[in-house]
Amino acid sequence: MSPDFKADLETEMLRCFEALQQRLTASNPNLHALWKNICSALTYPIEAGGKRVRPVIVSRMAEACGADPKHKAIIKAAAALEFVHTYSLVHDDLPCMDNDDFRRGQPTTHKVFGEANALLVGDALLTHAFFLLATLPDAGIKPAIALRCAAVLAQKSGAQGMIAGQWLDLAFEKSTQTADLNTLVSIHNLKTGALLAASFVLGALLGCALSREPELQELNQEQLDRICETAERIGMKLGLAFQIVDDILDASQSSAQLGKTAGKDQHQNKLTAVSLLGLERARSTAESLTQDCQHELHSLQELLTQYSGQKLGSHNFKNLNHLVNELLVRTS
Repeated sequence: MSPDFKADLETEMLRCFEALQQRLTASNPNLHALWKNICSALTYPIEAGGKRVRPVIVSRMAEACGADPKHKAIIKAAAALEFVHTYSLVHDDLPCMDNDDFRRGQPTTHKVFGEANALLVGDALLTHAFFLLATLPDAGIKPAIALRCAAVLAQKSGAQGMIAGQWLDLAFEKSTQTADLNTLVSIHNLKTGALLAASFVLGALLGCALSREPELQELNQEQLDRICETAERIGMKLGLAFQIVDDILDASQSSAQLGKTAGKDQHQNKLTAVSLLGLERARSTAESLTQDCQHELHSLQELLTQYSGQKLGSHNFKNLNHLVNELLVRTS
């Protein structure tokens, strides 16, 4: 992530809750201390940092389409993705889910603010994500594209995506049913792949809408659909590879290296790539999926080059290609 993009992203996310505190305080100054506590709880999991993978994908996918990766609309969409991702982590850490005490090297939200408040923090982050997407027209995006962005995020984070994946994950944690590789792929595709796919698709939608190449701004519905479908395939394959690497790290790294409790997957009897395939096969599977991602990226590059009248080149995809490779070899 470029320093400028990261700074703009962090500013956008924190500004949301600074403005909220001001509005709440203005509504009832006598409750200033309570409003301050609410906003502290909302910003706590955001300020913990993280890899910001999903925002970076939005930015680099948009860049690949010929847009300015630091455009205000792209920053808003990137922040929306990170709010959804962070909400899922806050809820995932709750005692009724994975019951974890640490996240990103610090106590989890419910350990600091209590379980009920952590639940509300997650709810607030999720709903605010869609508020940000609803304001994309204020940043120069056509309402139809803003609406499509909201629909993509709703689908990929809801019962057709991440929520379904979490449900399956919990179901097989407590089940005596024997699971196979297809079951594991279904869980990872939904729980992790769906939101990464949303990141690629939002980046493609906004990147084309804001592209420096007029041809990409004027794509017809069929052309835009083809680009989004290819972007989605990349996200799903990368999501599966990403989660397999996560499974490998959970089984092979320390808590200090991960910033969260290591070995919890095995302790909780979770279905993982390591438990199903073993470490070496899991690693080779992640490598194979990453190669598939590179092939799909090449297909997307050819498609965008064709639609832009041969004006886009490999330099537009340099940062996106680097990110895909970087995620495979990460150590935390």
